[in-house]
Amino acid sequence: MATAPITMPTGAKVQTNLMSYGAGIVAGLGFNVISSVTGSSLIGGAISSAVAGSLVEGVLGQVIAVNAGFAQGSRGMGALGMGNLLGGLGGGAKKPNGNGNGAGIISTI
Repeated sequence: MATAPITMPTGAKVQTNLMSYGAGIVAGLGFNVISSVTGSSLIGGAISSAVAGSLVEGVLGQVIAVNAGFAQGSRGMGALGMGNLLGGLGGGAKKPNGNGNGAGIISTI
């Protein structure tokens, strides 16, 4: 298993991460503006995610596009009632059925 070194925060690291946070905010605003035009369908979500990722240069833009696509897919599966495709193997909350048992469901926001 890979380990990540823990170091003391420096001014440069804080500045870099603050700039990344700001880029995420700008990309999120761009996603919301574009998705208000394209809608929240599979294709509309793909367009919105791609545009949001393209607002930021480099790998950070790709990460934003991946996260936006993941969130869009997660919401889409939940809206279709397909959040439990694996029969509870994915963990998540249990939906009670009256006797304390229940099928596993994936909680969506």
